[in-house]
Amino acid sequence: MIPTAARLLRIYLNVNERWHGAPLYRAVVEKARTLKLAGASVFPVELSYGAHRQLHDAESDYTSYDIPVVIELVDGPEKVEALTGELDVMVGEGLVASARVQVVRYTHAAESGEDGKTDPPASGARTSSRENVAIRAGEATPMKIEGEAKCAAIYVGSSDTWGGKNLAIAIVERCRQMGMAGATVSRGIMGFGKHSVIHKAHLLGLSDDLPEKIEIVDRPEEIDRLLPVLDEMIGGGLIVVEDVHVVRYLHDPKNAKGERSS
Repeated sequence: MIPTAARLLRIYLNVNERWHGAPLYRAVVEKARTLKLAGASVFPVELSYGAHRQLHDAESDYTSYDIPVVIELVDGPEKVEALTGELDVMVGEGLVASARVQVVRYTHAAESGEDGKTDPPASGARTSSRENVAIRAGEATPMKIEGEAKCAAIYVGSSDTWGGKNLAIAIVERCRQMGMAGATVSRGIMGFGKHSVIHKAHLLGLSDDLPEKIEIVDRPEEIDRLLPVLDEMIGGGLIVVEDVHVVRYLHDPKNAKGERSS
């Protein structure tokens, strides 16, 4: 089990980096599984630069395989520190960052007995004024967020479903219906979860149950309102919440780009 007060470890690497002849990112995932960490997910990055100040664009770098990736792992401080010690030897170039997070849910669908959920969230779930406006208007409304906020990250599998559709897409649609500030989905290329089975992308577009991550940043009270809804929708997966500081988030449909006064 993962303790409620956990650590989120992010490791930024390039796909072409090797460790004993194997891709370094795969070696890190295997090391995490050997150390019995709760899970790991590898996500591709579209554009980056690092210590050498050289831009790496995933689209144009596919021919050279010099593609940036980020590995994300969540577990208790002791296990994360054990892996960090191994990374000191394995990772020659890259960035390793750690953040404190709160684990809200960590289950496997088979354990929860909730695999393939199809029912919508309970109609009695509490709503906010923001959701009521979204339901009535059916369109974007002005919104501004600054200061202390929370980021909810939900890790599920690409084969997970809700109401007959991809679970990640269903979560994004539900967030929009609730009037949340926004939601972003990333699909990984490799990962493992509670049963320590590694899933990875294959050639020719073939893949098995790849990791998917949904991130939602909003005011603390809005994230708290969302969590019970996520709990109803997710049969198996990981939900963590991280405290963040929003520097700027402003959306006003009446003052959109191109319509601003000079």
